[in-house]
Amino acid sequence: MTLAKYFKFSMTLLFVLLICSACQSNREEGLSEYISVDELKNLSDKGVSLSWDDFNKYSFEDIGSGLYIRKYKIEGGHQLFITGKSLESPPEKIYIVNQSGKELDLTPDNLSELSG
Repeated sequence: MTLAKYFKFSMTLLFVLLICSACQSNREEGLSEYISVDELKNLSDKGVSLSWDDFNKYSFEDIGSGLYIRKYKIEGGHQLFITGKSLESPPEKIYIVNQSGKELDLTPDNLSELSG
């Protein structure tokens, strides 16, 4: 093989690895695939004391690049997003995107909109 062919092969392999790593999600055995609205209500009662660890039992998709952005599925087709600069500090923002695309902060009042 020539040097050019090795280079093309290496670049192709690198590209495939990058694509595969970008599609990663946290799908460990035993994790809940969805968060129920009732579970979210219990979590929302913690308010600003919520941490990343409060969501460890739920599977998520890591969609951040440079920031931590985790996307969780909520029953009924809604999604929960948690964002922050570090997993060592509390999340900077926790919000829900409902089925119509509206962004709602994670509060008990906003959760009544999801179940109603």
